[in-house]
This record gives sequence, structure tokens and C-alpha cells, in this order.
Amino acid sequence: MKKIILLFALFFGLSSAVSAQQKLGHINSDELLALMPETKLAQAELEKYGQQLEKDMGEMETELSTKIEQFRTNEPMMTTTTRELKTKELQDLQGRIQQFSQRAQQDIQQKQVDLFQPIIEKASKAIEDVAREKGFTYILDSSQSKAVVVFAENGEDIMPLVKAKLGIQ
Repeated sequence: MKKIILLFALFFGLSSAVSAQQKLGHINSDELLALMPETKLAQAELEKYGQQLEKDMGEMETELSTKIEQFRTNEPMMTTTTRELKTKELQDLQGRIQQFSQRAQQDIQQKQVDLFQPIIEKASKAIEDVAREKGFTYILDSSQSKAVVVFAENGEDIMPLVKAKLGIQ
């Protein structure tokens, strides 16, 4: 029984010593990404891409509106066959617009991933490099969107170190 108590005490003593040696840090990764000049460039490119898709969508919707108006104007003079063909044509165009809209949303999401992934990787590497250089055991993300750190009293904010590593003022 004494051996078990001794082992138990030894275990807790070692685990306390190990935890006392750990160096904790935290960083707001959302803030870091917002400060990086690459983020602003990527955001501008994403907005430009989105605007082009909106323009293309607008042209398709204008075409549909024009064809609907022409259909309504000419409908009284149309034969049944012509009316059916024009109705089908309008439905097909409307379907293409819906497909375009869905595809545009997917394209924007993919473009966002393509643009921001290298920036996120660069920031992560800088955080990792600073952590290793300064002997941190853990770096926690304190940004609102991640909600990993609720309270940080003894951790060190490494934002200034990472900003310096990335050359951000």
C-alpha cells in the first residue's frame, strides 16, 4: 500500500514539474491575418472576381427579362407550337441562370480557398517559427472566431513577435 501511495505521489510530483516547465503563448490569428498585406490583396482580387460573376449574372437576367417582355408582347399572335417553344426556351434560360448562380457561389468559395490558403500557411509557419525560437510549448488561438482561449492570465501574447517575423508594422 505504501508503494502505491509513493508511486501516486511521485506521479503527481512529476506531472506538476512537467506542467510548470511548459511555456504558454497566445495569438489572435484573425487579427494577424487582417494585418498581413497579402490578405488585403487577396480580398481585393476576390471582390473583383465576385463583381465579374455578378456582372455576368446581371447580363443573363437582363436577357431573360427582355425575352419575357417580347414573349408577352407577341403571345397573342403566336401559334400554339411557337408559344410552347418560346415557353421552353424561357424555362431553359431560367434554368441556366439558376445553374450559373449555384456554380458562381461554388467558384467564389474555391477562389477564396485558393487565395487565402497560402496566406494562412505563411502565418502558421511564422507562428510555429516564433514558438520554436522562443521555447513555447503551446500557442493558443485567442481570436473570436476560434474561441480556443476563454481566459489567458499567464500566457504570453506572441503577436508582436510574429508581426516582427513577418515584417508587419
